[in-house]
Amino acid sequence: MLKNRIYTLSLCLLLSLFFASCGSSSDDPKTAQELTIEALQGTWTLDASQSVFANTGLDGSDLTVNISETGFTLSGSITSYVSGGTYTVSEAGALADLAVALESADLELSGNPSIQINDALTQITVAFSTKQADSRVAGLGEFKFVFVKSE
Repeated sequence: MLKNRIYTLSLCLLLSLFFASCGSSSDDPKTAQELTIEALQGTWTLDASQSVFANTGLDGSDLTVNISETGFTLSGSITSYVSGGTYTVSEAGALADLAVALESADLELSGNPSIQINDALTQITVAFSTKQADSRVAGLGEFKFVFVKSE
């Protein structure tokens, strides 16, 4: 009888240890949102050949960008027109809800700005159009910034 109790207790202890070791793994796959946020970290540069600077006369040669998980900040001559913007990263990993920070009181956004990140998470495209505030003049026109991830 004592042997049966010892055997039963030993079996219960072994089964408890077995099931305890079957807990969740810390190697859970990352979500699309987490992957995008990780990809946003690092160095990004402007691809001036694919970018459009409206009618500013700028070529983007002195433009630098700092990108984070919540937005981007520009520096260089472009900052007399736009200094950056904010966005959100959706659960699906897409960039959305772009708000552009225009610096000239004479300019306002025309339409909705857009932001996209490619499937490889190596290129971000920001596009928006401006118009002259309270004027019949068309304004500066289209801006398109294409940022590529530096390796």
